[in-house]
Amino acid sequence: MITKTTKHLLTALVLLSFFGISQANAMEAAEPKVIGLLFYSDSCGSCKVLDPKIETAKNDYTTEPILFVTFDHSNAGSKNQAALLADSLSLGKIYDAQKKASGYMLLVDPKSGKVITKLTREMSEDDIKAAFNSALKS
Repeated sequence: MITKTTKHLLTALVLLSFFGISQANAMEAAEPKVIGLLFYSDSCGSCKVLDPKIETAKNDYTTEPILFVTFDHSNAGSKNQAALLADSLSLGKIYDAQKKASGYMLLVDPKSGKVITKLTREMSEDDIKAAFNSALKS
C-alpha cells in the first residue's frame, strides 16, 4: 500500500525529473549561424547613433541563431575584457585587425571566421535587419 508520504515523494520526484529535463533542454543552445560583433565606446559619436538602431533591430532576432557580442573600448579595463572575450570566442584575429576602433558592427560567419558584412551608423534599422536576414541565409 502506498502511504501519503510515499505518494508525495513520488510526485516530487516526477516533478523534479520533469523540470530537470525541461531545464536541460532549454539550456541546449544551438550553434550560432552568425556572430554580430559590436565595436563600441562610450565616447564614440557613431556608437551613439548606431547602438540604438541595433538594439531595436535585435528585438526581432531573439529566437534566431545570432550571437550578439559587444566589444567595449570605453576604457583600459573594458578593452582588456574585450580582448579576452574575442580570444575565448576564437575571434582574436578579427578583433586585432580592428585596432580597437569603434562605431560599427561586423557580422561574422563562425564556421569560416570570415566577415560577412559591416554595419555602420549610416544604415537604417531596416537596412540592419536586411543585413541580419542576409547573413542568416548565407
